Amino acid sequence: MTERLLPTLPAAWRSIPVPVRRLMLGELFGLLAAAAMHLALAWWISREGGADALARYGAVTALAALLATPLLSPAGDRWPKRRLIRLGKLVLVLDALAITLLCGAGVYDLRLICLCSLLSVAATALLWPAEASILPELVPADELPAAIRWRRGAQALGGLLGPGVGGVVLAAAGLPAAMLLNLLLFGVAALAAWNVGSTVRPAGAAPGRGWFDEMADGLRAKWQVRLDRWWTLVGALMMLCLLPATGLLLPLRIQGLGLSAAWFGACSGALSLGLLAGVAGLAPALIERVGRLRALAVATLACAAAIAGVGWGERAPLLVALFAVIGLALSVTQLVGQTHRMLAMPDDYRARMSAAHLAIAHLAAALAPALGGALLGVVAVPTVYLMLAAGFAFSGLLLMAVPGLAHFLRQDHEGARGWYGRHYPRAFTRS
Repeated sequence: MTERLLPTLPAAWRSIPVPVRRLMLGELFGLLAAAAMHLALAWWISREGGADALARYGAVTALAALLATPLLSPAGDRWPKRRLIRLGKLVLVLDALAITLLCGAGVYDLRLICLCSLLSVAATALLWPAEASILPELVPADELPAAIRWRRGAQALGGLLGPGVGGVVLAAAGLPAAMLLNLLLFGVAALAAWNVGSTVRPAGAAPGRGWFDEMADGLRAKWQVRLDRWWTLVGALMMLCLLPATGLLLPLRIQGLGLSAAWFGACSGALSLGLLAGVAGLAPALIERVGRLRALAVATLACAAAIAGVGWGERAPLLVALFAVIGLALSVTQLVGQTHRMLAMPDDYRARMSAAHLAIAHLAAALAPALGGALLGVVAVPTVYLMLAAGFAFSGLLLMAVPGLAHFLRQDHEGARGWYGRHYPRAFTRS
């Protein structure tokens, strides 16, 4: 079954099931708050402790996220996802309250800030797998593609607006006001998502088993489902090539061309706007026209070409346009097959397999700056962009060669339901 175009905005909003609206609003305000909080914390730590303190804070939170995501993954398949979403949102509110009180009292202590951030990381490790895997419980299979697109759009909008809103308040009203804004946004996110999902425990869950046994079963299932394993690993390789190009290297490229910091913001905004345009209709239009596998190939090559163009383009408007292309291409790569993957996972493994995917994404995000820095030690910035573009294109070719991917993507949604269990039954035989 092919993905359908989203209708006009007002009619589409009315057509979205209420639980999905709540999920979208909860994620939108949650990402707004998280992006604004990240900006405010980075400003506070760099001002009081310098670059060294900021680096230590980043290392602690990155390592904590990498460990917490798999360790807490059984929760999503043991307990009702509504309970986890409520708990995660409440903990984020409490974390924001603690940070706001510290900032308001003028108490800067990096250890306390890191401790609060560890609380936030744990809440996110509970929250994200539950949010990522709950949609099949909220809508029928034929409505799942549109629900995923709306969710991706809400995420892109939150990521786009968060730094801007936080930066404006930080510049206009100061750090305590920015922290208070973050607290209010986290509170709104918790209220919006309070009643998402049901109170029913996932079917097939086995709460009597040991926690680490359940975690090991989820990781084993992720590894033994060959299609999903290689899809995830190749996707991580693509992230390794993409993230330095859109993150670490971008300010260097902007500065190398003698451009102002405003163009850095414009490129970042164009990336999110391209992603929004994709999920709003352009990505499903391409998928419907050429098919899932060809759309994935076109988007991968377009993204690689745009990355190369950023490295060798000389005009600022061209860079902005290329980042919009990258965002649009990413919307296609994210939407192709996501519905199928959700439906293919057994209900009582969905959260743990999603958590394993997120853990690998965290690992790729942690390694990406190191890769960019290593390449910068050898060649100039434009050449690094070319190398990353070549790596991204090569990774895309590997993705096309993942065994069984083409056959899997040709299935309709009902054919994809339970696919992993039918084709890899041993992966879901509990040890």
